[in-house]
Amino acid sequence: MTVKGMTLIGNTMENLEEKNNSELNDEEVTEEKAEETSETKELGEEEEATETTAAEKEEETETSAEEPEKVSGFKKFRAGLKKHYDRFSSFFEGKQSLHTVITVIVLPIVLTFVVEMLSRNSFLAGIRFLYQNPVPFFVNACIIACTVLIAPIFKRRFFVYLIVSAFWIVLGVVNRQILLKRVTPFNGTDIFMVKTGMRIVGKYYSPATVVLWIVLAVAVLALLVFVFIKGPRVKEKVKSVRNAVICAAMVAVTFIAISISIDTGKIASTFNNLPNAYNAYGFTYCFLNSVFDNGVRKPSDYSSEGIVELVDEIDTEEADITQVTDKTPNIIIIQLESFFDITRMSNLKFSEDPIPNFRALRENFNGGYVRVPSIGAGTSNTEFEILTGMNLEDFGAGEIPYKGVLLKETCESMAYDLSANGYMAHAIHNNDATFYQRHTVYPNLGFDTFTSMEYMYLTANDFTQKKWVKDSVLTEHIADCLDYTPDGVDFVFTVSVEGHGSYPNEFVPGMSKVRVTSTEGETQYAVQYYTNLIHDMDVFVQELVDMLSERGEETILLMYGDHLPSLGLEQENMSDGELMQTEYMLWNNMGLDLDLGDIEAYQVLPKLLGAVGIKTGVINNYHQTHINDEEGEYLSGLQNLEYDLLYGSKASLGEAGPYAPKDMKFGIKDVTISNVYKTTLGEDTYVYVEGENFTKWSMININGEYYKTELIAPNKIRAKYDDLLPQDEIFVAQVGDDKYQLSQTAPFIYR
Repeated sequence: MTVKGMTLIGNTMENLEEKNNSELNDEEVTEEKAEETSETKELGEEEEATETTAAEKEEETETSAEEPEKVSGFKKFRAGLKKHYDRFSSFFEGKQSLHTVITVIVLPIVLTFVVEMLSRNSFLAGIRFLYQNPVPFFVNACIIACTVLIAPIFKRRFFVYLIVSAFWIVLGVVNRQILLKRVTPFNGTDIFMVKTGMRIVGKYYSPATVVLWIVLAVAVLALLVFVFIKGPRVKEKVKSVRNAVICAAMVAVTFIAISISIDTGKIASTFNNLPNAYNAYGFTYCFLNSVFDNGVRKPSDYSSEGIVELVDEIDTEEADITQVTDKTPNIIIIQLESFFDITRMSNLKFSEDPIPNFRALRENFNGGYVRVPSIGAGTSNTEFEILTGMNLEDFGAGEIPYKGVLLKETCESMAYDLSANGYMAHAIHNNDATFYQRHTVYPNLGFDTFTSMEYMYLTANDFTQKKWVKDSVLTEHIADCLDYTPDGVDFVFTVSVEGHGSYPNEFVPGMSKVRVTSTEGETQYAVQYYTNLIHDMDVFVQELVDMLSERGEETILLMYGDHLPSLGLEQENMSDGELMQTEYMLWNNMGLDLDLGDIEAYQVLPKLLGAVGIKTGVINNYHQTHINDEEGEYLSGLQNLEYDLLYGSKASLGEAGPYAPKDMKFGIKDVTISNVYKTTLGEDTYVYVEGENFTKWSMININGEYYKTELIAPNKIRAKYDDLLPQDEIFVAQVGDDKYQLSQTAPFIYR
């Protein structure tokens, strides 16, 4: 290479180096300028802030000079609350893509946990459910997510989030409160019993507690109204269609998750035991299952032709039930509220036997265990199985037929079957006639008469401390039923109420005849109270047997408990028997050996009627011919008949068709009027009505209008009325506490 070329290369390198240095110097200058600008800007901002602060201080000083009073603590609290609320609600304003995604994922999980924590009354139990049952927890969260995803469809999504959250939390709280008073959790049928529940709420809660709940409810409603008016709204246009599609997709995902979980055995579609199901599968899933799963599921092999073949078959087969007698004795059944042998509890000791009479009768006659469909509640479901021979396990989760199908359908029952054999069918209950809708259901079950509390003359001594009617009053009314047909035979079905909860967790005077020891914790006084209740019921048991013995009429008496009491019992507390079993006792004065063994409640009908040779009725006859078959086949045929009778074509009834509802008479003894007169006492004028069989629930009606009525005696009542004239029409009606009129006398014309 020439010297000239090398010189050119050298010059070029020097130029490049100078250029690079120049660029670097420029960058350094630029950075320095930027730093200076930043510093200047910060200084300017600081100066401006200082000036602003000074101005604010000056303004505050002026304000302070004008208003020397200090801001009150309440105003500071309100200002702080508003500040935090504004900061929180701003999360739900403006563009919400990320925030909405976070909310619809996190909120269902939180709500599911809160609901389960309430159901189990323990924070740790809620954590344990999540850890031990992740699939059911996921299913429950998916169900709640379907409701949460409704919110993004609206501009007021914060309000909708609040509504949805309040809905699930309220359900959880209601379930918690119900579980504190009974074993069976809150389920779909309870929704239709709100009216009944409101009537007995005073027997479970003090007035102060009821007021507190009302105040809390009003506070929640006020909060919702405030948020609706003042709450944040999404400012941009809401893509309602897109969000609705996302919500629908979540519903589809939830159904798929439920289906897969059922197929893999992680959750169940049918519940034989509601408390166990709620604990295993979660409140949300089980509650919705109980709401939508109603009636007897249609069997896959059901058909009218198949039912006809089944009926023809059982008509030609010989019954497997042994007939003990060919006589037709009176049959009396007593369903004792929450009654069981409490000495089965392994951790208790008693100063004396709480139920000596029942125990002696059970040992000297016949007895055993009867498996009932519920624990702690569900009285009407036990009597449904006893009366109809139908298996509640074939019905929807938590279903109560008395609140559903039996309000509009008649059904084969022990009353209809015995009526066909010359019996008069009577029902007695020492509680409201409308409780569990018995006033409507009993005619559809074939009863000729129904004597409820409204037809009983009661005094203050006839009530327990919790205002339930004592069972001792029943003996008189059972005797009245037997007297009603002096030349005939009677079926008397009696439902008692004395043992009903709740059982107070504090000492109750007069409830310590039987003293309980070796019990601990919150249930100590509740167990003491319950023990003395059943001790009093045991006295009634002996009084009834004595009365029947004195009458001398051939009689079979069955007594059993409808379910175990709501005392938080677990299987580990029991030294004998199971939680779903109560004791039964079969007494008779005919020398019969009525050994039914340990049975299901729905098998009482065929075994009891089979003992006296009665085969009438499709269900009764089916049991009697197939009760010893292979269990799966036996129960499958029973389910087919249940579906046919209540929901299907009723092919099993043949040409006779459905049973006709009975024209049921309320009360055995007629309420009558014999005389009406008026009397002035001081400044008040009273109308007196004389007659027979008046009770606390008798109300005077004058010219179509009811007047507040005072019970003087079983033959005299009165009401304030100062304008009674000749030709006025008076009648007396039996009106329940819910203002439902059960019956009325013939009109009486005042002369």
